[in-house]
Amino acid sequence: MQYKRSTTPSSPELRGRRLAIAIGWGFVALVVYLSLTRIPPDLGIGVGLDFGHVVAYFWLMIWFAQLYRSVAARLLLVIGLFSMGVALEYLQGATGYRHFDYADMLRNLSGLAAGFLLAMTPMQNLLRAVESRAISRRRSA
Repeated sequence: MQYKRSTTPSSPELRGRRLAIAIGWGFVALVVYLSLTRIPPDLGIGVGLDFGHVVAYFWLMIWFAQLYRSVAARLLLVIGLFSMGVALEYLQGATGYRHFDYADMLRNLSGLAAGFLLAMTPMQNLLRAVESRAISRRRSA
């Protein structure tokens, strides 16, 4: 028997895969909203928005990387999510109440890179672990 890397599409599927994909798209919608809202939430820290870019794009990447497990799919995710971030920066510049910033694009990319790299670790199985635990709790109840 040969060991298969867990980043291949042959990894066990989530039972709630459709729900997880829908939740992921909800996260995308939240990032779009937060990027274009007139008054972004105050995180109470001086560098909140700068750090928020890294966290938001890290979260999107690590979430979707658990659903799309091949390296090729993950690279497409990086390209797609980075393109979305670039487009949002241009849209922010066009609003008149938000500003365009190349540094934000780099922050987005750093979050994506961190998510991509951590998706190569056991963290890529977090959704599966949560689902397994929920299923075993339901069975034992």
